[in-house]
Amino acid sequence: MKKRAILLSALLMLSASSYGEEVFKLEKTQITATRVEREELDIPAGVETVTKEEIEMERQYNVAEFLEGLPGVQATTKNGGYDVRLIIRGGGLKAPYGVREINIMLDGVPITDPDGFTRMDFIDPQLLEQIEIVKGPNSTLYGANSAGGVVNFITINPFKFQGFKVRAGYGNYSTYMYRLLYGGNDGNNLYYNANFSYRKSDSWREWNRFESFQTTTKLGWLIDDASSLETTVSFTKSDLQLPGSLDKEQFEQDPSQQTDSPWRKSGRYSRIFFWSNKYTNELSDRMTLKATAYLQRWTHYHPVFGRVNEGGSYVGGIDTQLEYKHKMFGRDALLITGVQARYDHYNSKRYTYELCKLIDGTIDYCRNATSDNQIEYVLTDNKDQLYDDQKNRNYTAGVFAQETVHPTEKTILDLGIRFDTVHFDVKKTSFYTLEYVYNRTYRYYGPYYIKYDTPIYEKATKTWNYVSPRIGLVYKWKPNISTYATISTGFQTPQDSELLVNPGLDASTTTNYEAGFRAVNNFLYVSSAVFFMETRNEIVRTYTPEGDRWYMNAGKTHKSGFEFESKLKLMPGVFIGGSFTYYDFKYKSFVYVDDDGNVINYSGKKMHYIPKYMYSLYSMGKFRSGFKYRIEVNTWGPYYADDANTEKYSDYKNITNLMIGYEKGRKWEVSFDVRNVFDKKYAAQYLKTDWGYNIYPAPPRTYMVRASYKF
Repeated sequence: MKKRAILLSALLMLSASSYGEEVFKLEKTQITATRVEREELDIPAGVETVTKEEIEMERQYNVAEFLEGLPGVQATTKNGGYDVRLIIRGGGLKAPYGVREINIMLDGVPITDPDGFTRMDFIDPQLLEQIEIVKGPNSTLYGANSAGGVVNFITINPFKFQGFKVRAGYGNYSTYMYRLLYGGNDGNNLYYNANFSYRKSDSWREWNRFESFQTTTKLGWLIDDASSLETTVSFTKSDLQLPGSLDKEQFEQDPSQQTDSPWRKSGRYSRIFFWSNKYTNELSDRMTLKATAYLQRWTHYHPVFGRVNEGGSYVGGIDTQLEYKHKMFGRDALLITGVQARYDHYNSKRYTYELCKLIDGTIDYCRNATSDNQIEYVLTDNKDQLYDDQKNRNYTAGVFAQETVHPTEKTILDLGIRFDTVHFDVKKTSFYTLEYVYNRTYRYYGPYYIKYDTPIYEKATKTWNYVSPRIGLVYKWKPNISTYATISTGFQTPQDSELLVNPGLDASTTTNYEAGFRAVNNFLYVSSAVFFMETRNEIVRTYTPEGDRWYMNAGKTHKSGFEFESKLKLMPGVFIGGSFTYYDFKYKSFVYVDDDGNVINYSGKKMHYIPKYMYSLYSMGKFRSGFKYRIEVNTWGPYYADDANTEKYSDYKNITNLMIGYEKGRKWEVSFDVRNVFDKKYAAQYLKTDWGYNIYPAPPRTYMVRASYKF
């Protein structure tokens, strides 16, 4: 800590001779929490807003950079590239990969599937202008799979950016990033921008190469004084090798090594097309119409555990919102009502791996392995025989309304309600199954494929109907000091794989009780919140007497916590700040049967991978001389590695990141940033399972030099 204090003092002394620009905002606004623009002081919910200026102080290589250190948010990466392990107040904990239980949006358009899964390769970190986060359930405004929260990634607006900007960056482990951004207008009412970005890294781990190319074009048309149309078209080509997890001994010996799992050629190679159209029309002084229509097409080649997944989806939807300004209690009021609908047309074929080394040392087709001569490991990520064929036809639709009134001069009351229907139609035909057995001759527990004599047909059709109410109250003691209280609700559907196993599964529901305080003035920002959440019908994994995996609604969790955040302006352009989070997350009811037939009771146990506390300290500044800097220190307190609470992990502490840079006249900029300055060895995820340890090492010290110029 002494080294960190000296480093921070040196940065402050270096720049204290020149006063800075006022570019970092203490008072922020966002749209996502209430669907209309509001100051954070007027929002009855736990929210975070990351501004353009704060985004530009980061490397902009992975979106976890912008989210780590925020109170109530766990953000890290297990696999580098675009991969993000995101958990908000415990929402997202169940996700073994990707993001679940959190509704992720790109420019207000949902990119989360109806079963709650999100692929983060949609998002270009170099194009982001603002990130808006709502913590806790928000199904009242955003429907299913918002039980953990909502995150809206907002990209550069075509109406705002003019000019031509180039950026290039180089870092260790052969890491590169480039961007070309051009924006302008036709001299009248048509605005446009085009962006081309590229990221590539050979990585510090084996089998972890990453390469991504993204292009985005935006058109903005001011139709007349009251209406506008904005169109976005983007394409993403993203390839990421997945190095896999390590056991405890491997992590201690060499965290850069690849997993020794039989499936050591995992990866995800995706192609994404994204198209959205947003129409806004101020119909009158009192009424505004906002309508969005979108289409997404994604495909991937995805070698993973035991299978090579090849498939994709067509996703289309609409979001229509009507805002009506009126009077109530003699004061201004606002009614928001709207309709959302989304359809997912998903086809996936999974294949056996092609070539393997078998346990007796021979090289053969993986399908030829047997119970006496199992697969030791795959040699390529090539596909071979069709393993199964799955088709999903899922849709979700909802209608919502929210009334915002001012019962008194100092109060703001939000009353919201929503009705959703979610329908899953999942069909799967299986031609193979995968078994693990113990080989006494080689003392090896390994896998092999078994081909069915006749295909196995499975089908699951289910419709859920839910009503999600919400009430929120803000009391403004002064124009710059407020308190709030809210009761909000959310629901989470099962995953398609869970539903195929048990078609009778119900959705889990979460109710959040929360109160908070905010204050801001010219030099200080303070925010705090306390919350209690109860989740019912939690979906838990169990086993049948035959040892087959089974899912059931049997769990109940209680989550209580405290969050605090503050930022202090030391001088114009120079800030220090920090955040603190305390968690007490427990299984109120969690009983299941393991694959040996034993009844396991985790009721009263702490939830795994949830730290007892987290804190972040930082300082950042931007000066008229052109010098700028940011330094931050992030710590997670100890967390349990398993639900049985047999082991804790506590080495995620004092992870320090530093950026120093120089700008001149808003034309050109150069920066140097280092992440994990002191090269600390720690795990991004440290879990203990029935089969051993599941450890994903975090990156060692990495650096990047960036330069940009705006013509």
